[in-house]
Parts: sequence; C-alpha cells; structure tokens
Amino acid sequence: MNLLGYCSMDDEGTFKALVRMFEQALKAIATLEPNQQGAYVERLERIRREGHNRGRGVGDDMDDLMAEHGFAGK
Repeated sequence: MNLLGYCSMDDEGTFKALVRMFEQALKAIATLEPNQQGAYVERLERIRREGHNRGRGVGDDMDDLMAEHGFAGK
C-alpha cells in the first residue's frame, strides 16, 4: 500500500500531519537497540523517498528529520 498515494497534492494539512508522524516514528525507533533499528529505518527510508515525489517540501522535511535524529545514511 502506498500511503502517500492517498493524499491529494493540495492537502497541506495531511502532509504536515504525515511529517509529524514520521518524526514520532523516528523518536520511537531511536529508543530501540541499534541492532533492532534497521528494518524500521528501511521502511522510513521508503516513505522518505516517496515524499520527494509529493512536493510541498515533504521529502525535504523528512530528510531533515532523519539527519536530526541520527538516521541519515544508515
């Protein structure tokens, strides 16, 4: 299922909520042991990449959050 596919391009509120939820997921993953984080980070990477196809800066915001929480490039 492609979660972002359900959002219309002018639904800014939905995109803001998605970015907030993305950050909450990053915070939850950060509480796990490093050896448990990989699969979850991979899932968020897929969402982040798709976010770049949606406009409104969604992918850029997700990039920033990944870096802020120490998951950029993992």
